[in-house]
Amino acid sequence: MSSKRQRTRLKILDSALRLLVERGYHGVGMEEVARDAGVSRQALYLHFQSKAELLVAMAQYNDEKINVPEFVRLKQETNTALEALDSGVQAYGVIEPQIYEVASIVYSARRSDEAAEAAWQDRLAFRRGNIRRVIERLDLEGRLAEGWTVDEATDFAWALLSMHTYEHLVVERGWPIEQFVGRLSLMLKKVIVAPREGVND
Repeated sequence: MSSKRQRTRLKILDSALRLLVERGYHGVGMEEVARDAGVSRQALYLHFQSKAELLVAMAQYNDEKINVPEFVRLKQETNTALEALDSGVQAYGVIEPQIYEVASIVYSARRSDEAAEAAWQDRLAFRRGNIRRVIERLDLEGRLAEGWTVDEATDFAWALLSMHTYEHLVVERGWPIEQFVGRLSLMLKKVIVAPREGVND
């Protein structure tokens, strides 16, 4: 992609990100995004053939801006599964506030748009896959609590580390992010991590 074309694409994505966060998915049309980005409607459609395609690209762009892949990589570079679990919850506490507004837009659009639904499911699968890798490590290291399967523990952690949990407790109830992350970490350790005799993790 030429540098001029890339610059145009980024201008469109920046405009879409701002407008959609301000007004929601159904409150913004493609013409408004084009006008705000200073490009013609035709130029916009050269980059994105539909509003849903623009939405998906915008969500990916937002992830790249806050470097989600790097957070995930750092989480996995730990000595033990318990450290990976702690690191993962900490990363969630950093990432979720930065992606919440965009994730909410994708979530609301998914009911009426197949592409948005596919983007939402992709995001859920990405998060679940990362959580499962940590749970598998817990199991391999003998730290998965008795009575839990890898699938069940993955589902439980995935549900706790969701946009909805963040929304209910931080956005709606006003929990400070430090309290939120601390409580999640404590609950996961108490419920799905097997204690080591004589050791307080």
